[in-house]
Formats: sequence, C-alpha cells, structure tokens
Amino acid sequence: MGFTEIASESTRQALEDASDENGFLDFSNFVRIALYHPEIGYYQKERRRIGRTAKTDFFTASSFRETFASILLEASQGLLAEAGLDPEETDWVEIGSEPRASLLADEQTPFKRTRALALDERIHLEGQLVVFSNELFDAQPFHSLVFKSDGWQERGFQIDGKGVEPSTRPVDQAFLQSLPSELPRSAPEGYLLDLPTGSMELINGICSQNWKGVFIAFDYGKSWSSLCNETPNGTARAYKNHQQVAIDPTLIGEQDITHHICWDWLEKALENHAFQNASLQSQEAFIVKRATTFMQETIENPSLDSSVKSQLRQLIHPALMGQKFQALTAIRL
Repeated sequence: MGFTEIASESTRQALEDASDENGFLDFSNFVRIALYHPEIGYYQKERRRIGRTAKTDFFTASSFRETFASILLEASQGLLAEAGLDPEETDWVEIGSEPRASLLADEQTPFKRTRALALDERIHLEGQLVVFSNELFDAQPFHSLVFKSDGWQERGFQIDGKGVEPSTRPVDQAFLQSLPSELPRSAPEGYLLDLPTGSMELINGICSQNWKGVFIAFDYGKSWSSLCNETPNGTARAYKNHQQVAIDPTLIGEQDITHHICWDWLEKALENHAFQNASLQSQEAFIVKRATTFMQETIENPSLDSSVKSQLRQLIHPALMGQKFQALTAIRL
C-alpha cells in the first residue's frame, strides 16, 4: 500500500516514540495513542462525541439519559436486594463517564452517594458499591492478528520519516501465553482476530481493588468461539459522524476506534476475583427482567411524555439496541 504521510508533527512524533527499535507500532499502542494520548487522543479532546446530532460520532444508551437512568436505578436496587445489601450504605459509581454526562447526576437516588469517574480519571474503588459502565470496555486498546500461511502475525504499522503504513510481524510467544484463551492452530488465509486485551487490563484493575457489591457493564461483544470462527474481517472499526469508516492512522483524534470485547474473558476474570452469580443477557432481556416496574408504568401511563416511551422502545427493540448490546452483572460479598 505504501506509506501515507502524517500531516501533524505532534502525531508523527507520538507514533514514532511508541514504536519499537525497528519502527513497528503494534495495534494496541496505536489505539492507545489514537484514543487516549493527552494531546491528540480522541477521548482527550474537548468536543461532544455522543449524541444524535450531525456533529457527534455515535450514540449510546446513555444518550437516552432520562429513561436509562430510571432503568439502572431499579435494576441496581434489585441486584443489591439479591445480594442482601442496603442501597443507603452503598455508593453508586459510574466509570468512564463522558464530561457533563453522568447518568445519575442530579437524580434523586436511594444510594449513600453517587459519583462519576471520567474516561481518563484514575479508578479508585473501596467499600460497598454498585460499579457501572456503559460502552467502556470496547473503548480500550486491543491487539490485532492476521493468519498467514506461516501462522498468526501481529498487525500494526511501520513508522518512519516518510509516514505510516500497515505492517505485520511475528507474534511474541510470551504475549500468546499471557492470553486468557489459546489461539486457533489454523484459520483461513487473511483471517483477522482482534484481541480485546485492554478490556482485560481494565476489568482486572477494577476487580483487584478492595470493594464488594454489584458489577454492571453494558457493552457489545462476542464469545471467544465467535471471534475465532465467525468474524473473518475482525471486529475493529472506526466511527465518524455516525458513519462506520476505515481506521485511518492519519486521522488520529478525529475518529472513534472500537472493537468487540470477549464476554468469556470478562466472565472468567470476575470468577477469578471471587464474583458470583455472573449473568450475561441482551440489553432487551436485562431491561425486561430488571426494570419491570418502570416498563409497566411507562407502557400503562397515558399521560407520560411520549419521548420516554420512544426511548424505551429504542433501548429494548431487537432491531434497534435491544440485541446489539449486552449487560453483564455479577455480585461480590
């Protein structure tokens, strides 16, 4: 494909500084720079990213704040009740919150306290908590592999004074041994496998801290078997202005980069950290089961603002968000 010139000197320097002695930059470090570099990272820039306007790039369940907050309030209380924990003795913590978009900000809640941690904020957790995130794990760095005739190769970019171009290198054996699952021994030529390694770093960092209570994560992901057998083009992609676009290293900071997480890996991490009753459901099933009262009142109340009913439909309809997203919950006592 040849080298593509990088117009920004600061971007070129950031990529060069992160590459190895041969100028190779693996996908994980590339994504880390593209999303979280303090000067040029997509999530570090002061701009509105989430919403349903032409100037934003994507929308999430949190975009329907009024409705989603009511759902999470009821669901959180129900999960705490199942664990025998009192909401009044529990802090509700949202991690990975967008600026000025905390889900429970200004809401009346039964919790001892509510707080939100921004994407770039250090996660410190202790005590009795409900820890909630929405589309945070898919926003973590990830490695990417491609299967060639001689086996799996690590995908990345070659960086030098001429610019940047896609490249590959042999996969480090120590890295392979550190993965939660073994790679398939063979695959079709050119099969792409995007490994959600950053999500594992995140969940282990969350679960290794001294807290008990309820874990709730909304996101999109697949099983390990599905990632290895059903996604030949990988799951990595970029979004800009609500359009799925190719990941472009010359547009660092201007497009969101995401991928599917591996639910098997997250469930195993929760188990390893003494969490119990792990449950993975579609967003639709979670809401139907965990927010029954809110759903019934919304459907049966003729005087209720129609926008709330519309938001609920968006969140649970199988053809909209209901099946695209999943919810993972677990309890630790």
